[in-house]
Amino acid sequence: MNVVAKRADDMLPGRVPDEATVQDWLVARIAVFLDQPKSEIDVTLPFSSYALNSITTVGLTGELEELLEMKLPATLIWDYPSIELLARHLAARDRE
Repeated sequence: MNVVAKRADDMLPGRVPDEATVQDWLVARIAVFLDQPKSEIDVTLPFSSYALNSITTVGLTGELEELLEMKLPATLIWDYPSIELLARHLAARDRE
C-alpha cells in the first residue's frame, strides 16, 4: 500500500484529519501529478508555481471531496493557494 492510500485509509469519513496529515496527503498527490519526489514539494509555494493546470486542480479538489466525504467549492485551490494554507483551512473546517 502506498503512502497516499495509507493516509486515506487513516482518515475518518466526513472528518478532516489534522493539518500535518492533510499536508502530507497533498504533498504526496502533487508529487505524483508532477512525477517528482515529495522532498521537492514546498508547502509554502503557491500551487501556481507547480504549473498545475485547471484540470489537475479540479481533480485534486474532487479527490479531496471523495476522501473527506464533504462538498468543497470549485475555487478551493484558488482561495487557499498553497498546500500549507489549504491544509490549515481544511483542518480548521472540521472544528467549526
